[in-house]
Amino acid sequence: MKAVQFARFGGPDVLEYVNVPRPRPQANEVLIEIAASGVNHRDARERAGVYQRSDAKLDGVELPRIPGAQVVGTVRELGDVGDPGLLGRRVMAYLPGGGGYAEYAATLSAFAVPLPDELNDREMAAVLGQGAAGWLMLKVSSELRPGERVLVHGAAGGVGSMAVQIAKVLGAGLVVATAATQEKRDFALSMGADVAIDYEDHEWPQAVVDATGGHGVDIILESVGGDVFDRNFECLAARGRVILYSSIRPLAQPFEPRRLMAKSQTLTGFFGGLMLGNPALFRGALDFLVEHVHDGSLRPQVAKTLPLSQAEEAHRLIEARQVKGVIVLDPRA
Repeated sequence: MKAVQFARFGGPDVLEYVNVPRPRPQANEVLIEIAASGVNHRDARERAGVYQRSDAKLDGVELPRIPGAQVVGTVRELGDVGDPGLLGRRVMAYLPGGGGYAEYAATLSAFAVPLPDELNDREMAAVLGQGAAGWLMLKVSSELRPGERVLVHGAAGGVGSMAVQIAKVLGAGLVVATAATQEKRDFALSMGADVAIDYEDHEWPQAVVDATGGHGVDIILESVGGDVFDRNFECLAARGRVILYSSIRPLAQPFEPRRLMAKSQTLTGFFGGLMLGNPALFRGALDFLVEHVHDGSLRPQVAKTLPLSQAEEAHRLIEARQVKGVIVLDPRA
C-alpha cells in the first residue's frame, strides 16, 4: 500500500511517499481503508524530533514512522476479537500509534466510532484530534462550568477553533479568542468567539480584563508560550485555571509556582496521548464530537485537502502557521 513515512528526524522534506506492507489487525483491532486523514501539529513535532528531546519528558517515537492519528474510512478486517459490529461500517478513528498517512491503518476497536451517513469524511477527519483535545481540556483537565469565561489563544488553529466552539456548547458565558492577524481574528469570531484580540499587542491582557467587565477569565487554553504565557496571569480571575497544551515560543523566564497562591489559581499541563490510557474517557470525546457535528452545534473547518503524496506541503503550511482550521490528506487522490 502507499504511505508517507519518515526514517529520520528533520524538516518536512524527510517525509517520503513509499510502498509499505498493509498492516494486519491484531487481537481487538480493526483494519480501516482510509478515505481521509487529518493533519495535526503533533505530526509535525513528531517528524521534527521534538518528542525525542529530554526536555519534552516524553517517550518519543520509533523510526521509521508513519505519522497521522486521525482518520475516517471503512472497516475492512477485524482482529481475532475485534468488534464484529464495526465490520463494513464507515468510522471515525483515532490511531494512538500513528499510521494515518496511508491507504490502510489498524487501531483498537474502542477508538473507532461509527458515523451517520450525513457526516462528511473530510470534515470528520478534521475534527477528530483537535476536537478531542478541546473537549478533554475543558471537561477532564478542567471542568468548565456554565457561565464561566474562557480565553483561547491561537484560536484560528485546529485545536483553537474547535475549543472556541466546544466552550460555547458546554455553556461558557464569554469566549475571548486571540490570534496574531485580523484575518485569523475574524475567523475566530465566525467560529463563535465573542471577542477577538491580538496577542501581539502589548496591552492584550488589559483588553481581556475589559472584555470581561473587570472579572478576568476563568479558564485559559495556552498554546503560545514566551511572554504571552507569563502575562496570562494578568487577566486570570481568582480560582482561575491555565491549561498548557502547546508552546510555539520558549518561556521568557522561569515560572515561579508561588505566584499561584495569592488568587488560588491553577496551572495544568495537557498531553492528549496520556488520555489514551483510558479508552472509555477518550471515547467520550469522540461520541461528543459525532453528536454535536451531527446536530450542527460544531462546525469542522477543513482548511485545505491535499493528496496523500503531498504530505510534505501540508507540514510546510502548518509550520508556517498559514492555516485556518485543519489540512486533510486524501489517499485516493
